[in-house]
Amino acid sequence: MKKIFIILFFISIVLTKETKAQGVLDTLAYLNTIVTNKSNYIGQSFSVLYNNLQIQIKYFSPFSAIHYDKSKETSTEFCFYFPQNEDEIYLTYPSLEIYWQPYLNAAQSDVLFGNTGGGWTTSVANFYANGIIADIKVRE
Repeated sequence: MKKIFIILFFISIVLTKETKAQGVLDTLAYLNTIVTNKSNYIGQSFSVLYNNLQIQIKYFSPFSAIHYDKSKETSTEFCFYFPQNEDEIYLTYPSLEIYWQPYLNAAQSDVLFGNTGGGWTTSVANFYANGIIADIKVRE
């Protein structure tokens, strides 16, 4: 029993250090502070927000919400967990949804999504870096 307690104690220390290393203890609260201060990012390129994030983007999902023109990416969901399978999609929440103005090239983001399975890579970061933020919302 004593050994189990010691093992659990060390596991909790490791998990606590990993969480603090990211700098964010409550993802939802942190994302809500970004939305509260979104005026600092609206009209700016995505790279401004991205460079200020205290947590790492792991997954993205582009949206084309104009039913008559699917070539335009109107918004993108940025998540901080990469789902290992479709049963884990719920673990990608909470996330940030960024709306773009002007809209982005949906064909390019679809290719990037297909090549990476939605995983965040340097090429994906480079694609979104110059996108101009029109609005920011939290998806729960």
